[in-house]
Amino acid sequence: MITYNLHWNTFFEGRMKQLLWIAVIWVMGVSGSCAAQANYGLATIGYSDADFANDSEGEISFSLAYGRQIHEQWYAEGGYYRLFDYSNDVADASGDALYAALLGKASNASGELFYKLGVAKVDISSDVQCGSAETPLTCAYDDSIAAGLAGLGFDYYVTHSSMVRMEYVFFGGEDNFSAHTFSIGFRYNFK
Repeated sequence: MITYNLHWNTFFEGRMKQLLWIAVIWVMGVSGSCAAQANYGLATIGYSDADFANDSEGEISFSLAYGRQIHEQWYAEGGYYRLFDYSNDVADASGDALYAALLGKASNASGELFYKLGVAKVDISSDVQCGSAETPLTCAYDDSIAAGLAGLGFDYYVTHSSMVRMEYVFFGGEDNFSAHTFSIGFRYNFK
């Protein structure tokens, strides 16, 4: 069995990691002047439909995030998404994303309507059967790509410190990568 490894330019990959970490640090520390900053933790589970390299899969997804209020109408949020992890007759693949985003919000007595804009570093790896019956081959793919994200959601108040989040997030990036995620989760507000 012959294995081929495809890798992108390591220089670009290193620069992308640096830029992502700089963005996360900047977003989390943007406002030291807010008097009453609220922090929160978030865990969601949902459905993700991802398209990449002529392959499309719908899978269960989950995310973990940390957010901080930086203004009365703005949050900064950073986190992790498991976009997909599947195995079938043709391929074994997984996709994970680290992201940093700003959330604009509008509050009322029931909760907070928000939109989310940000950047993500998406790590995709797969092993695909690419040979013939006579010569079985496995082609391995392992890459990190840059992506943008945009989302819309609502955080519904359960108590003063806990909320139920419902959201849709779209990821779009290099190499025709895209993912649509629909999720529901729990947000806990720290004071």
